Amino acid sequence: MSKMESVKKVLSKSFVDNHEDVSEDVAADLIVAAEQKIREIKEEKKADEKLTAAQQIAKDLNSAYNSAIKYERAKIDFLVEKIEEIKANEVNPTSGLKT
Repeated sequence: MSKMESVKKVLSKSFVDNHEDVSEDVAADLIVAAEQKIREIKEEKKADEKLTAAQQIAKDLNSAYNSAIKYERAKIDFLVEKIEEIKANEVNPTSGLKT
């Protein structure tokens, strides 16, 4: 799929139909207007208190999961290191892992 085809899927049919034969100057003006609209939308998004609160809730919830994952990964790292110590005869010389 070409880039133009994928872009057309996002745009409304009326926009595509109305701008199929656009001139370079009009296209440039529309680009400037679209970039200004993007800036406005980003500012609105940044100022959206509900979105900010939701992002904080998601961050807090993720923090608990991430901490639990970090703890489990630390257990794995610790135990792998212990196995390496056993294999190197540094601890527990009677372990069956050395065979």
